[in-house]
Amino acid sequence: MGVEEDIARRDAILSRFKPKQAEGDPAKDESPLVWDDIGYLSHGLVFGPRPLLQATRSVTERYSLGPRGGWMLNLIGIGLFHPHELSDVLKIGRSLVSAELARLTEAGLVISSTGKSDKRRSELMLTELGQAALEEIRSELFGGLTSALKGYTPGQVRLLAKMLHDLHDSAAASPD
Repeated sequence: MGVEEDIARRDAILSRFKPKQAEGDPAKDESPLVWDDIGYLSHGLVFGPRPLLQATRSVTERYSLGPRGGWMLNLIGIGLFHPHELSDVLKIGRSLVSAELARLTEAGLVISSTGKSDKRRSELMLTELGQAALEEIRSELFGGLTSALKGYTPGQVRLLAKMLHDLHDSAAASPD
């Protein structure tokens, strides 16, 4: 069975649970939220990461990276230069960061050097190959997400991004 058939079958199953408020223009529906709304949102959050994993899969498989390799490339690309920062942002232990950095380094995507301001800390940098892999991931993400959200305005997509960040921040502020 092909990917399109899998998607159609899954969508047919999930459509049975789609609340009527999600049809039409849900942004204009100001009725109180009910479980169907929250359940539908929850399904979106649970299944939403799949396009992100698909966007990184090619690079991850080509370079034998772990599940966070593509995201580490992005974080290093935006200026997180220290392994402890990756640990803090990804909320994973330093040993997992070290293992993934070893894969990235072995693949020739990242180099580590002695820190300029603090010689005790290493600083990470993308290689040319790492930058090319990052651009590939970003292109896949951009194409996949803009295609999936083509029915929405740029402002609506930015609102979704803010809402997801707010959701993340509320979870981060809660005690474990």
